[in-house]
Amino acid sequence: MKRPETWRVLRLLLLPLVLPWAEPLDAGQIVGSIDLPAPAPQRRSYRGAQYRGRLAPQKQAAADSTKTRSLYDDVVVSAHPLSFIAAVDPLPEPPQMEQYDAQFRPRVLPITVNTRVVFVNRDPYYHNVFSFSPTQDFDIGRKPTGEEVGQMFPMAGQVDVFCDIHPQMSGTIVVLDTPYFTQPDSVGGFVLDGLPAGQYALRIFHPKHETPEQQIDVDEGTPVRLQINIAR
Repeated sequence: MKRPETWRVLRLLLLPLVLPWAEPLDAGQIVGSIDLPAPAPQRRSYRGAQYRGRLAPQKQAAADSTKTRSLYDDVVVSAHPLSFIAAVDPLPEPPQMEQYDAQFRPRVLPITVNTRVVFVNRDPYYHNVFSFSPTQDFDIGRKPTGEEVGQMFPMAGQVDVFCDIHPQMSGTIVVLDTPYFTQPDSVGGFVLDGLPAGQYALRIFHPKHETPEQQIDVDEGTPVRLQINIAR
């Protein structure tokens, strides 16, 4: 008479040992590669050159100009659930968008809604950060070296940011209403992990190239493989 009860207790004790083995099959994956067109050569010019020249060390400016960026640093890949609603939390640590060498770094910053971004001036001269984007209209004012200012982003969308002192400066904050996003590696490869089975809209963001979204069906334990070519 007591054997069923004993078996029930044994099953409860064994459950934690069984679940970790089942975990890899609980989620799907999108694995892809993106091809970007080669950028057109551009000459870097500053309207505020004399202001910058008075205050910025020439050695530092020369050294910083040799640093290279990947073409794929400006790409964001996001999967937006269509068949279910996903909980979207702010990023646990506020990301930074620095002003350094008269540039925004990173130039493209992906975040989730209700995330606070910290703007930091790393240059030895003043910067300003502002946006007139419909998603988020703000102006933090002109800030000296080392000044940090936080800004909350409660709405999903694209927020283009600028500096009113250095008009060549521009950056983009991509505010996402999905927890499933990533950025490619230096050769365009990307992996979106931990996707519950279902239907998704896959979106590729780049500030200079528009790419139509794709509808993707994700199954448990079966990676979806994609090759995405972005035209100029």
